[in-house]
Amino acid sequence: MNLIIWNARGIENPRAFWELGRLIAEKCLTLLFFSEKKMREVNCRWWKFKLGFSGSFMVDCNGKSGGLALFWKSPAIVSVKSFSQGHIDCIIQEDDVIWKFTGFYGHPEAALRRISWDLLQRLKAISELRDFPWLVGGDFNEICYDSEKLGGNRKSPSHLQAFRDTLELCALQDISCFGEFFTWVNRRESNHAIFERLDRFVGNLGWRLMFPTARVESLEFYHSDHRPLCLKLYGDQARYSDGSRN
Repeated sequence: MNLIIWNARGIENPRAFWELGRLIAEKCLTLLFFSEKKMREVNCRWWKFKLGFSGSFMVDCNGKSGGLALFWKSPAIVSVKSFSQGHIDCIIQEDDVIWKFTGFYGHPEAALRRISWDLLQRLKAISELRDFPWLVGGDFNEICYDSEKLGGNRKSPSHLQAFRDTLELCALQDISCFGEFFTWVNRRESNHAIFERLDRFVGNLGWRLMFPTARVESLEFYHSDHRPLCLKLYGDQARYSDGSRN
């Protein structure tokens, strides 16, 4: 099973849509999570059909901003448990493997990002009650360390610390990534260009033990200012279901 997360501003471009279709086939994609996709219900159904998915769920955009969408293919069985403007939380089952996935979008306003961190902590409490391995992926709209930004002014150390504290409280750690490090660019001239690592996958210990060979690949921008990230659950190895080879 492979999964892509993407802040997909600009995907309305026909060339970008063609690239997305190619990616789905090339990566043998099972799940696709979009953030900042200004999509209506009728568009969601059309995308599901055109891209070859069997299921979909969306959170409508708020005016001209936001919007989330999740698409999946069989044999994955997806059950959505909760949603908001900042997340889609679901249980995923494929054969004997069951785990929790949260597609996440951090609040775009730094002063209100505490709302997003509080949401993650509430979802963590629910995860503990259900005792599922947990993966979170999306555009967090924040970096963890100064080294995750190139260009522009330094971010508030207290904001970075708040993000790190939230990941620690939720027992979430980065899934190893290869490819380009920075996932967002402001698309300005070279002297004013800013690069940041805003997008990532993080998982708890139970999830990382379930998928010990999982790897993340950062892809091209494809007409968005964010790179899509592709997660291979089983890496290039044989499939794992409980930490031991089938």
